[in-house]
Amino acid sequence: MTDLVGLLRSRRSARVPFDPARPIAPGDLDLILEAARWAPTPHNMQNFEIVVVDDAALLESLGEIPTTVSPEFLRENYAQLSFSEEELARRKVGILGAGFPPSWLDPAAWESPLAGTERTRKLQSSLLGCPMLLVVLYDTGRRAPASQGDALGLIGLGCVLENMWLAAQSRGISLQVLATLAGGDLGPVLAKLLNTPDRMRVAFGCRLGYPLADSVEGPRVRRDTGGFAFHNVYGNADFSGSPDTR
Repeated sequence: MTDLVGLLRSRRSARVPFDPARPIAPGDLDLILEAARWAPTPHNMQNFEIVVVDDAALLESLGEIPTTVSPEFLRENYAQLSFSEEELARRKVGILGAGFPPSWLDPAAWESPLAGTERTRKLQSSLLGCPMLLVVLYDTGRRAPASQGDALGLIGLGCVLENMWLAAQSRGISLQVLATLAGGDLGPVLAKLLNTPDRMRVAFGCRLGYPLADSVEGPRVRRDTGGFAFHNVYGNADFSGSPDTR
């Protein structure tokens, strides 16, 4: 079995087209759902449910849903982009701008008369041929005790995601989170297509699959541990004097 650190390092967000003719095996899906089942949630309240979508007709219907990229997304996404591999390696955070539509990369274009039209796309542009979509639902009828904004409940959803992601990675299955499914304007359409109850809200989607042979993944970067971990006081990255805790 792949060691944990190796699994963590190999996990990545697959922003490339998947092979629609290569389905997820039932045993692999069982493992991914079992991983979700054992994810830690506050007070073990298990504040989630998952709709597994692998019906081709339903995936096609979902793909026809129009989505609009907000100016807020464009501004905040732009701040995370690098425009060369050298810049990305220097910054050690964010992603490459390559692959995004040109109009998303030009702040001057965001205010053009056609900006709204250019930001409207079908959801199919995000599904990219995936043979399976996991729609993770958040139970709004539950809340972690005394958790402002249910921050702890949302952390639990993050644990569900990480468990599923690592389980998929362990089986060689690629995954990408689709936060766009949580957009307020998509809620009623998704609720109708997926027949979800009123109390359940889409937290995020996960597209699963196997990248096409000619798909190319971009580089990945991470900060050094000394860039985010501090010893006793903020700013002190020197762990050389730490006691032996073996």
